[in-house]
Amino acid sequence: MNVFAGAANSDRSRSPEEYVRELGLAGSAHPAAIGSHPDRSGAEFAAELYHATGGWKSLTRTVLEIAEHTELPADMTSTSFADYVAQLASLPELGLTDSDEKIAFLLSQMTSFTKPTALLSLSSIRSLDLGDSSLHDAEGVLMRLQMAGILVLDREESGRKYLHVPVFLAAALRRSASEWENYSSVVDDLAGALVDHLEKSQSVDPQVLADVTELARRNGLWSVLVRLQETIGLPMFLLAPRAVCAAYSGLPAQVLEQEPELSALSSLADSLLTRQNNVITVETTRDALVEESRSGRMRRFFSETITPGPPQNLAQDEAESPLGCFGKIRRLVGLAQSGDHAQAAQAGLQWSGEHGGHRSLLIIRLLTAISMFHSSEPRRALSILHELELVADERHVDGDFLLPAIGAWTALVATVSGDNERADRHLEWLFDEFSLPNIIGEMVFPATHIAAALRALDRLDLDRARQEYELLAACANLGPLWVYLPVISVSIAILGASTPPELLLSNDCVGRPHDSTSISGKGRDLLGASRSMVHIGLGQLKWAESELEHMSVASDLRIVLSVQVELIAGRYENVVVLADKWFYHQYLTPQSRASLAALKATALLRTGQTAEARAEFLTALGLSIWVNSLLPIASLPRPDRLGLLDLTADAEEWDRAFAVFGGYFRSKDDLFFRLREVGAISVDEASMPQLTDGEAKLLGLLAQGLSIMEISVELQQVTGTVKNRLSALYHKFGVTSRAEVVDQAQLLGFLNS
Repeated sequence: MNVFAGAANSDRSRSPEEYVRELGLAGSAHPAAIGSHPDRSGAEFAAELYHATGGWKSLTRTVLEIAEHTELPADMTSTSFADYVAQLASLPELGLTDSDEKIAFLLSQMTSFTKPTALLSLSSIRSLDLGDSSLHDAEGVLMRLQMAGILVLDREESGRKYLHVPVFLAAALRRSASEWENYSSVVDDLAGALVDHLEKSQSVDPQVLADVTELARRNGLWSVLVRLQETIGLPMFLLAPRAVCAAYSGLPAQVLEQEPELSALSSLADSLLTRQNNVITVETTRDALVEESRSGRMRRFFSETITPGPPQNLAQDEAESPLGCFGKIRRLVGLAQSGDHAQAAQAGLQWSGEHGGHRSLLIIRLLTAISMFHSSEPRRALSILHELELVADERHVDGDFLLPAIGAWTALVATVSGDNERADRHLEWLFDEFSLPNIIGEMVFPATHIAAALRALDRLDLDRARQEYELLAACANLGPLWVYLPVISVSIAILGASTPPELLLSNDCVGRPHDSTSISGKGRDLLGASRSMVHIGLGQLKWAESELEHMSVASDLRIVLSVQVELIAGRYENVVVLADKWFYHQYLTPQSRASLAALKATALLRTGQTAEARAEFLTALGLSIWVNSLLPIASLPRPDRLGLLDLTADAEEWDRAFAVFGGYFRSKDDLFFRLREVGAISVDEASMPQLTDGEAKLLGLLAQGLSIMEISVELQQVTGTVKNRLSALYHKFGVTSRAEVVDQAQLLGFLNS
């Protein structure tokens, strides 16, 4: 057979002009174009037909015969209409060798493709039985198919030429090949090769994605849809929205039973089609995905309910009921929602090293890093996040959550860990690069707003902190991050309150959990520290100590606040001893060390050791500059802070401080003014009565409203002894009546109010 016979094939018109003339399509309006498309001219109709048929006249005549009996669809290039035409038409005589015709069939499975993709497909399909000659001369085969009119130029995009088999000819080729004995194997091989190509490529080609999803749905290759879900995930909907929605929507119940991992994306595709009224574009799909996220509906697809309880045996669970990648993601989210962050981190580390789709493994590692952060392992979390950022950046799709979520959590973990330079770098990157709304924004925005609010507090920018707080409060689902709402609110109040009641009111919201089961140990420490800070600010040192007792021993906040209690209580020797003891402890961050140095400087100043106080305060200032935070200075009692500022005003360290913070202050004087102004309400001294066990019991009986006679009976003491002990108790609290001693005891935290 002449391999170039197609060049002179009588069934194919060589040009659009020849096509119009030979088929009688000339005229202002061909009858087939009239009906539901009265605005379509004969020339436009002829051009559409030529593009869809590739000039093959036998296929065109079948379309015209259909048009005599019914209206043609608006989109004549749709696969469903092409398949209908192929049922009524025979495959044209293509004039190809058997091997070339098999390759033409293979390429007909793809809508549009580049030459490299075509060559990749040919080299990957061993089940097609092409013979060595065709495989060794793949480029020659493509050239022959182009000369025969089987392959034609579809379009040029981003400097790349896309080829295609005309849609009606492609449908006829597929129908003819469906009778092959190895048809299913060939299609399976092609789909697998295309998914491999997508997984290994630095960026996902939307056209290849569209082809493989359509190929998988048309041929019932459900495992291929699972692979795509694991390899590319939600960005599929942003890259090839029409094809992906068509592939995943309306999956039969038996398919979902066979491949339960498809349930989530199938439901999501159904929802997206409903939201868009079947008018599908990248923009409308992104908007619909964002709206699904905001409404909270997305969460039902990506988490499972786990009842809090003893740690699960992951190995046993996996053996009894193996989880796919998507199931593992749902399990990790469920564990985190139940508050079992340590178990989630352990599971995530185990699953991160297993085989799975590229995208799924990245998400598993992200969830692992988040759980490590909640489990008080920030360094390991940052290490994982850094690795993820390098990999995720290569395949980022605008509107996707993964890369900005990695950036947001890096900013938050870095802020909380005291790595403020890294935090600022990532916050700037987030605000500059990711202006589009993100799908699953709850993975991005809460962490971003918390980090931004905490960094604003570090700079004493209370207006920006309030702004970020309001944005955080507006987030629909904060999960375990809700604890930062009261933490930020209390910090703003301590720095900015103008009256004691304002400070007291800020404590009301602390410890009212949105979901108490999701509070991590770190979260409980943050809440306890916030309550303790308010109590210290109000001079309620007993309450502060009570809160500190319930915090983790390894909490650097507990260490710093315990020293602060000693300072406010007037136990200055203890302040110096404790500050020296804890300064180099492994638990402390550099910012906490700055706070200890500042507290020690205050104690030294109060005991008249001016030179030592100046030196220690400059140490605190140097550390504050290093960690890029003014909070260690601003958190000191205001009278002491003013004294230390005056004592060191001539120090060169303040020039360095302005060089670091100058972007947020007009001048060094403005920086000094801000440091003098904040934290005006917190008390600087609150002498705490030291009570014996007997005096504490006596105080409790007074609070119960017992009379002296009733107290005498309860304590088995004569009334005279009780009266003497009451007088001594009044003296310790500096009051003269039982009502006053109860009020004062409540204020200082000795009694519940």
